[in-house]
Amino acid sequence: MSGTDYLLPALKGGISIIERDGKITDVLLHKSPPSRPRGSGKLAADIKRYFSGEPVSFKEYKVDYSGYTDFQRRVLEATRKIPYGQTRSYGEIAKAAGSPGAARAVGQVMAHNRTCIIVPCHRVVASNGIGGFTGGIEYKVRLLKLEGSLKTVMPIEK
Repeated sequence: MSGTDYLLPALKGGISIIERDGKITDVLLHKSPPSRPRGSGKLAADIKRYFSGEPVSFKEYKVDYSGYTDFQRRVLEATRKIPYGQTRSYGEIAKAAGSPGAARAVGQVMAHNRTCIIVPCHRVVASNGIGGFTGGIEYKVRLLKLEGSLKTVMPIEK
């Protein structure tokens, strides 16, 4: 099994990405920046561009969906289609995955997404607010701010 591990700065923290056999298997967010960043190549460059605020699509990267059910895969694939700077509700993703009415189940899939950022679960929000995020609500808020979509979820009063 060949692979690459990345450890890069991300917002006020860091991000670890594990890639095996050409597929991303795991993405982990860290609260503090890495003391020794590592990783180079196109994925590392795209991650750096993304966290500097540049719109980046990660659709070209393959994700390892092993261990997921068919429903979970459909949800994750529907989530990957959400464009940078936009959000969708859990209900909208359920419908896009072919299971209208399964909004709560979509929330569970998002909670167990192993590849955040690449599968942008931070872009999936509750119909009445921000919803949850595996990396913590603070990180979700930072990501939505980075993409300029927080105001559509939580309007900022002037």
